[in-house]
Amino acid sequence: MTLLVSGLNAGYGQLGVLHDVSIEVARGEILAVVGSNGAGKTTLLRAISGLIKPTGGSVTLEGRSIGGKPTEKMAGFGLTLVPENRLCFPTLSVRDNLMLGAWTKKGRGDVDAVLDLFPRLKTRMAQAAGTLSGGEQQMVAIGRGLMADPTAIMLDEPSIGLAPKVVSEIMEVLARLCSEKQLAVLLVEQNVRASFKIAHRATVLHRGRVALSGTPAELIELPEVRAAYLGGGTAAA
Repeated sequence: MTLLVSGLNAGYGQLGVLHDVSIEVARGEILAVVGSNGAGKTTLLRAISGLIKPTGGSVTLEGRSIGGKPTEKMAGFGLTLVPENRLCFPTLSVRDNLMLGAWTKKGRGDVDAVLDLFPRLKTRMAQAAGTLSGGEQQMVAIGRGLMADPTAIMLDEPSIGLAPKVVSEIMEVLARLCSEKQLAVLLVEQNVRASFKIAHRATVLHRGRVALSGTPAELIELPEVRAAYLGGGTAAA
């Protein structure tokens, strides 16, 4: 597997959030990680990317151990994170935001490839990122992550605050990246319907543990998944 997480434990101070979490994502595959607020989804991405140090378990990328390595090293290893709420630099231009993603490549990132994915940005390159719409800022954030030419990309709630049409556009781009670029994509989402449309496999986190895993088609058939995430009734305790 391109990205392999095994028995991961992590948290904040004395508060344990993740408990023995194991997931794997191969090149050319999208793994959706879903769960309610507080399930540990963002903490999982933070632990994998080095923003917090795991207290147990391992993380490997292309067979290389990266667990606990400094965050600033991750892009050089081939792993990028597109954070929740985009976190573009609002006063910098779109071009400068994108180029920041290529710092490990000494500024040699493929801007044209990003613009091919997001043609709308072509006329926005000199515009301050803070003046863009939420959807356009999300495109910039994803493009910034791609400028490092990663082998694996992680996205934290890319649909948050976006119109359904824009969400569909973003999801289509992720599916295209997966198939054309053979990226390993780890997609954390509360929008279960949108993520299940493009994911090859899915994992449900509950209170920091892996509760369920399978294909989206398999999980959708489970009453507890339909009740909790698809408006199918009342979930069992």
